[in-house]
Formats: sequence, C-alpha cells, structure tokens
Amino acid sequence: MFNKTAEIYDLMYSLKDYEQESLQIRDYINSLNPKATHVLDVACGTGKHASYLSRFYNVDGIDLNERFIDIALERNSSGTFVCRDMTSFQLDKQYDIVMCLFSSIAYVKTFDLLVESLNQFKHHLNNGGIVIVEPWFQPKAWEVGRVDMFTTEDEQGNKVCRMSHSEKVGAISILNFEYLIGTTTGIEKYTEKHELGLFTVEEMITAFESAGFVCQYDPNGISGRGLYVGIMS
Repeated sequence: MFNKTAEIYDLMYSLKDYEQESLQIRDYINSLNPKATHVLDVACGTGKHASYLSRFYNVDGIDLNERFIDIALERNSSGTFVCRDMTSFQLDKQYDIVMCLFSSIAYVKTFDLLVESLNQFKHHLNNGGIVIVEPWFQPKAWEVGRVDMFTTEDEQGNKVCRMSHSEKVGAISILNFEYLIGTTTGIEKYTEKHELGLFTVEEMITAFESAGFVCQYDPNGISGRGLYVGIMS
C-alpha cells in the first residue's frame, strides 16, 4: 500500500488533525491506564501520531511500508520504528498501549487475520495493558460506485490530484486510486488498488473477545469512524 505514493502521503493528508486526534487518544489512555508510559503504534504510517504522543509517552512503531518507516524515524528519533506485518510481528518488548489508528486494521481483510492481529497485539502488552483500534467502514456504510476527487499542492507549487472509485467484492471494499502529480519536470501518473475488510460492530467485538479482551466500543471515536478499546480479561 502507498508504495508509489509514500513521498506525497503527508501532503495528501495535510488536513488531518493528527495533534487533536493524539490528544483524544491521550484522554482514552488517561481514563483507562493512567500509569502508561510505553506505546506501540501499529501501522504507524509516517509517524505523525507518534510525534505528538511522544510528548507524553515512549512511542515505537511498526508498518509494512519501508519508506513510511524511514520517514517515521526521521520524525521520531527517540523511538524504535521497524518494518513488520501486523498479523505476524514479534518484538522483544511489551507495551502499556498498543494502538492501530486511521482504519489500518482493515488491511488484514479477513476475520481470521483480524483475530490473529489482535492476538499479536495482546502478546506485546504488559499486565493491565490496553489495545486501541480505529476501524474502517461497516459493510452497510460502504458506497459502491462512489467517485471522489481531492487536490492539493505543497509550498513549492507541486500539485497532486487523486481520484478514487469504490468497489466491493464480498466483504472486501476496494478503492481504485488514480494520481496525477505535477512538478516542474512534468506530470506523473500512478495507480493504486487498496483492499480493506468490511467488519460489523458485532464482528469487531467478537474478534476482540476471541483474542481474550473485554471490548468497549465508542461509535464516534477520534474522527467519526468509531473506536474499539480492548482490555485484557
């Protein structure tokens, strides 16, 4: 994912309020585990949540995209950021909080891999640790055939236009992205296909319980997509 567009990822999501979301995550942590000091950010992307949360915690991260990890390391020199798959990673360290934000959990696609990922999260928790997961859309909310367009530019005047078209196969949502990137040297075109699993609230809660958590669900969360909190049972 984002293998061709990692360099423009932050520009594409420049309107996302990472700082405010991180403060909301801190509120969740303070209410559930106020003594927490160590956080693992799963699917950390370019490390922007981590950079704000590192004001309060020791934050490490993993992501499947190697370039994202490079950028996250540049942004968070005090943390450890490594390239790992959330469904099968093994780190020699435990954390008070394991979080997976911005709907990244949906890239596991299937219920079985969702449970396996939550099991991996649990294996990396200290006693009393919690898991925080921001979900993707529920199946009934997914719009097949939707077309969206977003344009932006950086301070140097480089411009990006991204169009997307949505599809669905079974319980898998599909986003077909087309990018036009204009710079002083010309215009480049990239295509990406993203596949994300569509899980109901009931399926998410069942997955948490199957992995040994007591699950709490906030339908609003930090960005309107909801939030799941898993407490070790």
